[in-house]
Amino acid sequence: MYDDLEKWNRRLRSKKLRELTDEDLSVFAGKVILTWGDENDFRFYLPRMLELTAEFKTPYDIWILYSRLEDANWETWDFNEQKAINDFTIELWSNLLNDNSEKAEMEFKDYFHVVACFYYDFSQMLDVWEANENFASVKHLANYILEERQNIFDNNFINSQVKNTKNVEQFKAWLTSDKIIEKIVKAFYDNEKSEFAERLSWVERILTNAGKNNT
Repeated sequence: MYDDLEKWNRRLRSKKLRELTDEDLSVFAGKVILTWGDENDFRFYLPRMLELTAEFKTPYDIWILYSRLEDANWETWDFNEQKAINDFTIELWSNLLNDNSEKAEMEFKDYFHVVACFYYDFSQMLDVWEANENFASVKHLANYILEERQNIFDNNFINSQVKNTKNVEQFKAWLTSDKIIEKIVKAFYDNEKSEFAERLSWVERILTNAGKNNT
């Protein structure tokens, strides 16, 4: 174990902070605070790990990164440090909603689950989503509902590394609100000739029926 730590330390020290890749930081991200390094080490490498997260290259896993923030008791850090992390998280969420790339589509569910679980203001998350007029945000919503509808509406949790129930009722009410269903319908008519239109039609029916069942 000691030999491994020395090897890992040498690898981290072999590059400048901004040059470290997700692969360079992967083992560290998984082990920091638990078996390798302490809170100060984590805080030193955190800015680079967040930069990589914004590029969908989170070292090890985005859930692990935010779990390590909790292990480091980040909510006891200086106000400006806490604000920087919260500002980063909501900006990460906003950028994700605007990103129509295949990579964003692949990563959306994991990123959403992390922000929904760890960000302090779920209502703000939903407000940002609702206000976003970009087609990518509707596409992410539709894909997510088609994949997760059973967990949300039947099992009553937002799926992730844990079964997150703390915001599920608010999420269900938001999803079945007139504004969100109208958003889906508008996207359908705006993209009626696209291959994605059928998925939007399915989502509209799912949300409309779910709303009826909850009344």
